[in-house]
Amino acid sequence: LKNGTARKKQTMYESPAFWDRRYASIMANEIPPQEWYGLDDTVLSIVKEMATVDDMVHDLGCGQSGLCSRLRSEGFRKLSGSDFSAVLIEARRLEEKKRASIVGPHSAKIQYIQCDLRRKPAMARGSVKLVVDKATLDSIIYRRSSSAKTDAEAVWRQVSRMLAPDGQVLSISLNNEDIWTRYARPRGLEPTEPTLKLVRKLDGQKVPVNVYVRKYKLPVSCTTRACS
Repeated sequence: LKNGTARKKQTMYESPAFWDRRYASIMANEIPPQEWYGLDDTVLSIVKEMATVDDMVHDLGCGQSGLCSRLRSEGFRKLSGSDFSAVLIEARRLEEKKRASIVGPHSAKIQYIQCDLRRKPAMARGSVKLVVDKATLDSIIYRRSSSAKTDAEAVWRQVSRMLAPDGQVLSISLNNEDIWTRYARPRGLEPTEPTLKLVRKLDGQKVPVNVYVRKYKLPVSCTTRACS
């Protein structure tokens, strides 16, 4: 029974239906939004080092994260987020409509896209300067299986297509180098600097945990020609 429960837990994160039910329950019970891995000034400062207020920033697997909203308050004007939960994206679009009715139509808008990133890119090819992955790849490789690795590779392919020639990826993960290399290392992207390890006490955690910050870019060959 325990093994069966464990297998079910390992595969639930890959299902849009699971996340639809989860978000519907969260919203129905008015549970405060969850910010996976937190959103402190350190994370925001890294984002601002990698992109300017005029660059397109995309929150990959955005969930209920306040990343785009925080960046908008910092003056960023081109923001988008994607998730494969239709329930979640509908709610986030409604939030934007309500906000626009209050602050007016000329304020920067956040574009929310419902998309299975394993199958197609959320944004047009070459349109994004910075893609932020905060826990999304972790939720994929949670299964620690060959299928998880395949899904991670599929997502990275779509990310590569979305990136502008001088675009970058910021990935924030709880997985150490061994697990990341085995299951989530992006093919078609190359690191721009060594992995940064932060020690953080996250919501719900009694003791501090290691948070790994990784940065990637397209290889030079992809900045001079189209890469699949």
